[in-house]
Amino acid sequence: MRMEAVLSKIGLTKNEINVYITLLKLGTALAGEITSYSGVHRRNVYDSIERLIEKGLVSFVVINNRKWFKAADPSRLLVVVDEQKNRLDNIKISMERLIPQLRALPVIKEQQDVSYFKGKEGIKTVYEDILATAKSYIGYGQGTHIDTLLKAYFKDYVKRRIKKGMKLKMIWDERSRGKYFTKTPLVESRFLPNEVCSYAALRIYGNKVALMLLSEEQPLAVVIENNAIADGYRKYFEVMWKAAKP
Repeated sequence: MRMEAVLSKIGLTKNEINVYITLLKLGTALAGEITSYSGVHRRNVYDSIERLIEKGLVSFVVINNRKWFKAADPSRLLVVVDEQKNRLDNIKISMERLIPQLRALPVIKEQQDVSYFKGKEGIKTVYEDILATAKSYIGYGQGTHIDTLLKAYFKDYVKRRIKKGMKLKMIWDERSRGKYFTKTPLVESRFLPNEVCSYAALRIYGNKVALMLLSEEQPLAVVIENNAIADGYRKYFEVMWKAAKP
């Protein structure tokens, strides 16, 4: 990965990156020299320097009423990362406290029974909802599709599901037999012929039914929140479960 791309991941702008790298090369420099070597407009150089000083990535000394700037050692970048991590950890703690309060807010309008999610992030949102709200769930679908679509996220999700102690009964295609997700703790698996399964998948949890399309081209999910529909799909699942092979 390019140097600029990595530095941008810790929140540095393009101008800040150019100024910081220029100072690393020059050692110490006046603002005019930084402008000449970096190609950044003089006014933007001053703005970037101010922000880099705030981040502890640039310092200065005044000699004969002129400011000479110097880049901090690159190891300071790790400190910036740690500071961001600590800030995010604090935000996460605050969010964890806030979520129950948000869920407890009184409903003013009648809640919608159907939610639509699009893309890989939408599929992840459904899985996070399952993890957050369900004690167990059942479903069917081709396992290799979800594993291919969500890759590292799905492996992490499986670990978190196991840690939470969430049980599930799943009907997979025969192609998935022997795969890691069919043999993890707390999962009971059965299998149907490959031709029966497709990109369409089903998850039933609580009073919700998630209908998902797990294609790479256009993944999407529709979540229906309705007790009668969820109970109906559970009965449908039990018929399929009896027909599936252990």
